[in-house]
Amino acid sequence: MKNWSGHFIFDPSFQWKDLEKAFPSIWEIVENESKGNQEETQMDQINVELNLDEIRKNSKPMGFIRDGARVRLVFPVDRKEMIIFRGVPSESIRELSEQIGKILKAKKIKYTLNYDKMLLSVIKSRKK
Repeated sequence: MKNWSGHFIFDPSFQWKDLEKAFPSIWEIVENESKGNQEETQMDQINVELNLDEIRKNSKPMGFIRDGARVRLVFPVDRKEMIIFRGVPSESIRELSEQIGKILKAKKIKYTLNYDKMLLSVIKSRKK
């Protein structure tokens, strides 16, 4: 099944600092799927550290939002949620979401996983 996005909705007791140990592995999954050039890879190394700095301060991270990336990792401003999405429906979103889910479970982070809850995917599904 093709999906636009995977939504990890964290438990109400979740703290952003809980992501510290899981985040590098999650970042690696998203970065590998996006396959940038050498210059982008160097910027990604800086960005993962900036994200980890925010997490260590118990603040919401910036995510992975590189221009032209196949997959993006987004943290909505108004809720405790992490979204992995692609601009077109793809079978890889479900696979990537399951990989990330395994990492979160291994680190004992409670979440609920939903698919295709972004406004854009809702609008496009209504047009069909």
